[in-house]
Parts: sequence; structure tokens; C-alpha cells
Amino acid sequence: MIRVIDLETKTRTPILEGHVRNILVPSEDGTRVHVAVKEVNPGKTCRLAPSDRTQVVYILEGKDGRVTHTRAGTTAEYAAQRRTGVYLEPSEEATVTASGTPLALLLVTVPKHTGKPTGNDSPAGYFFEEAKLRALIDEKGFRERTFWVNKETGLSDSWDLQLGRMHYGPHAHSPRHVHHPSKTSPISPEHFYLIEKGTGEVKHDSGSLPVGPGSLVFIPAGEWHQLIASETGFDYIEFQAPFDFATKMDHDPLGKNWYIKGTDDGTGKPRLWVQS
Repeated sequence: MIRVIDLETKTRTPILEGHVRNILVPSEDGTRVHVAVKEVNPGKTCRLAPSDRTQVVYILEGKDGRVTHTRAGTTAEYAAQRRTGVYLEPSEEATVTASGTPLALLLVTVPKHTGKPTGNDSPAGYFFEEAKLRALIDEKGFRERTFWVNKETGLSDSWDLQLGRMHYGPHAHSPRHVHHPSKTSPISPEHFYLIEKGTGEVKHDSGSLPVGPGSLVFIPAGEWHQLIASETGFDYIEFQAPFDFATKMDHDPLGKNWYIKGTDDGTGKPRLWVQS
């Protein structure tokens, strides 16, 4: 059953570095993914310790902090601005330190997905800046997406998750569709939208639910859904895990087509992004 979770209803629990709101918790919500929003006070540090899970930390709000990323015994340091983040493979670790202003962090963790070969025995995490990543546009030109983590765009080297930002223009919409496990995976894919700006609705088999800023739309496998923006459009974060699933649409087959923004296929049109 599709659920819309209002982040503001989640308890802000005090922690050493500030506060945390747990949005999705495996033991409570029957999911494989843990989602939290952590507020880091000025001068404090959030540490992501090595884990047996894949982790992503992303700066939702704030500026002028510091990120460190340690893998294979080597530590790199980066400026931590809004809309930057770190993707961590198991055994890697990171810290995010706030300077003179607080930081709001999105933390997402998922189990390793081992059912599909990666072609790389040692996948590695990385720091990313959203503005420098490749963007995709859809067939109708009213949706744009930027992946932070995605095997098929050459970013990550594993199939653990797909994660990034999506923009919808006024009255833009996705095709009505559903996600199922793929032929290479017995695991049901999990899917959510985290709305940051804009209003609209998510349609399901028996009606629709209103969504707006601060809504997390959780979509279990096998649930038909369609996201429709109002005149405001949408700016939101989209997640799927594992990135090993099959998508079915009941109409609008061109809705699956995405094109690489800023390229040319030789005819003046952007080049088609080939995805599985």
C-alpha cells in the first residue's frame, strides 16, 4: 500500500551532534531501507562508520561545511555545500562537519545487492556535486533527472540502489507504471519520492493522495502509481533499491525514454540514454 509520510510528524530525537528524525526504519516499517534526516549543529560532526550496508549522505541544507571520505586507507577532504554528498560502499567511512551554520543531512542506507554481477570486484564510493553530474530529459521535455548513484550512468559500480533528483515542470507527470523484481533478482524493489518543492498528487489503483513539501511517498513493489504535478511543478529526490527491477507501463510507452541533456545525436536532438 502506498503511504505518504509527513516528515514534520516524525520525532526530532536529540543526539550528540544535533537532532535526528528517522523517516523509514526497517524494524518498524517493514522495509529494507533506512532513511533519516539529521541536523548537525555548528562545530559538530556527523560520522558514518564502516558498515555492511551501502550508505549515502547528502546535504539538504547548509553551506561551508567539510566532508571527509575514507576508503582503502586513504582519506580525501571536500568542501560541504548544499546538494553535495558521499556514496559509501561497505567498509568505507565518512564525516560531515558543520562550520558556522547548521547542516541538514539526508541519510539513506540499503543492504548490498549481490544477485547481479557488477563486473568490478571492488566497487568504490565517491564524493559528488549534483550540479556537475550529467542530467537527463524525458521525451516530452517536461521532466529532468540527475542521478547521484546509478550503475548505468557509470557512477557507482554496484546495483544496490538508484538515487538522485527529479524536476517536473508545471503539470508534468510520469507515466502510470509499476515496478516488479527482475529476472535476475528475487528481491522486491522499494521506491520513494521525497518532495522538497511543489504540490500535486500520487495516483494509485483506488484513488490519489495529495503530496507537497516534506512528503515522503513510499511505494512498495507491485503498486501501480503515477506522480502528477500541479501548476507549481516538482523538485524532489527519487530512490529505488535494489537497482535491479522491471518496469511496466500500461500506456504512454515513450514515457520511459530519457535523453542526455546537452548532447546531439547528429540530427539536432539529444542522444537517447540506453537503459535496461
